[in-house]
Amino acid sequence: LKWKSDLDLPDIPGRRRYSAAVLLKERYFVVIGGYDEQDINAASSFIYDISSNRWSSTPTSMNMIEARACHTAAVLDGKIVVAAGSYRNIDISSVECIDVDA
Repeated sequence: LKWKSDLDLPDIPGRRRYSAAVLLKERYFVVIGGYDEQDINAASSFIYDISSNRWSSTPTSMNMIEARACHTAAVLDGKIVVAAGSYRNIDISSVECIDVDA
């Protein structure tokens, strides 16, 4: 394996760090939560559509219940599940999910 940087991929529309990411339906790359441009925990996500080569922001109705960074995420039975992490430098242990087919 070899990392490449010469691909024609657009930059993510906003700065994120300590976020989680999942591949959804073999078409969407979803970047979830993390710290935003102001170093504030984000509850929102960015979605990259592989087929159209475009990023979009998710509507606020899709925000996580609890903003978090340093968390983990996975796709389980058609749901994006996020777990643990931190909020304002305080560890959290909650788990939440969103049904992507709903």
